[in-house]
Amino acid sequence: MKNKTSLSTAALTIALTSMLAVTGCGNGNNTGNADKAAANKTNNAADAGNSANTGTKNAAPAEPVLKDGDITILYHTSKEQYDENKKSNPAAYDAVWETIPQFEKAFGGKVNVVAVPWGDQKSTLISMVNAGDQVDIAQANDQNFPVYPLKKIVQPIDQYVDMTDPLWNSAVSKTFTFGGKPYAVGTSAAPIVIYYNKSLFTNNGVKTPSEYYKEGNWTWDSFRDVAKQLTADTDGDGKNDQFGFGWWDGGYPLFVGSNGKTLLSYNDDGTITTNYDSENVKEAMQFAQDALLKDKYIDKAKEGDSFIGEFKNGKLAMTAEYGLSGFTVFKSDYELDFVPVPTGPKGTTDAGPGGLSGWAIPTASKNPQGAAEFIKMMSENESKVATDANVKNYGQEKVDLINKLAGNILFTPIGVEKYFDANGVVLQGIKDGSPVGTFAVNGKNMLEEGIKITLTQ
Repeated sequence: MKNKTSLSTAALTIALTSMLAVTGCGNGNNTGNADKAAANKTNNAADAGNSANTGTKNAAPAEPVLKDGDITILYHTSKEQYDENKKSNPAAYDAVWETIPQFEKAFGGKVNVVAVPWGDQKSTLISMVNAGDQVDIAQANDQNFPVYPLKKIVQPIDQYVDMTDPLWNSAVSKTFTFGGKPYAVGTSAAPIVIYYNKSLFTNNGVKTPSEYYKEGNWTWDSFRDVAKQLTADTDGDGKNDQFGFGWWDGGYPLFVGSNGKTLLSYNDDGTITTNYDSENVKEAMQFAQDALLKDKYIDKAKEGDSFIGEFKNGKLAMTAEYGLSGFTVFKSDYELDFVPVPTGPKGTTDAGPGGLSGWAIPTASKNPQGAAEFIKMMSENESKVATDANVKNYGQEKVDLINKLAGNILFTPIGVEKYFDANGVVLQGIKDGSPVGTFAVNGKNMLEEGIKITLTQ
């Protein structure tokens, strides 16, 4: 599996650094960039502008009785790093480090943090668990799952956490469920949404995505229509220099999620299946290919993160970002707004792709009850800070929409061998104009090989 790609930092005024501080899309190669961007986003979903609580209300559990407050956390940021961050940005907020004094005061004991860079966390946790070293809390993200539950590195979390607590984002719990058991909880989830240059739409007399959305008609068809209308040759040289849409990989990952599917399914019996051959995914492949090669409202010549500059310079009508972070990433002179991803023919309104992360309790934990209480306390703190900051910066209406979408995120971990290779085959087929049926099968076969390796390694 390829390493996580670094992304540029662009966040809220309050940087919720309890997740990796990454909210803007940055560099990477041209195969599967959106998934690599998502890998980063899952470690910073709160920064992207959401702290949704989408569980079901139920009676609150009794206050825990802890034998002690001694816990060990495997985390990506040291106290020294956080202190340095605070010097350069006094508004920075790390929920882990800010919660530690509160937890120690409430329960006594000592919270020990083992600081390890993001890329080394999986190997470090596996080594610690195999050695029997105490580690009570670990981060759950898209690239260390499903390996953690498969290797019994983490344990089902519902034996320590009330899963009906409305604090928890239901999309997070569902994402990290394997063999019918939840292995992580969290509040951090950021839906991918469509940002658009409202000034460009207005100046050209084109109906805006928000108008379509309010009518209940924000679909692939209306998305395609406005994108084509705003693709133009503005300098008269015979070549289009303004385009309707641009994002990683021709928007293919957006279209998969907005058409009601993920590329992988983790089943209750413990098996993993690929959805490359589903009609939902093949329709998304065809839609992305048509956008690039037939309708041509995406600039095929531009790769990587060029869409960021094009959008900021007013040469792109629409793009995408995680949660509310687009207001920072794409800040410019024109008026900016966002809507959910357009609904595909097999999709559900307000459901689509996004980034999320959670917290797990390793099997080597010596104090799982203490771990559960810390996770809850930290998540409550993070949720409150995120909500307060977002309402202040963007208004209640936008925060409410993001929170609604956050509970409907379609997301599965991609920590499966050959995932990026298989996705690269599909993306190349989209760009080359190959028949969808051909590269869908090729991608499926390759990913199925990777699934077998993952399940048996």
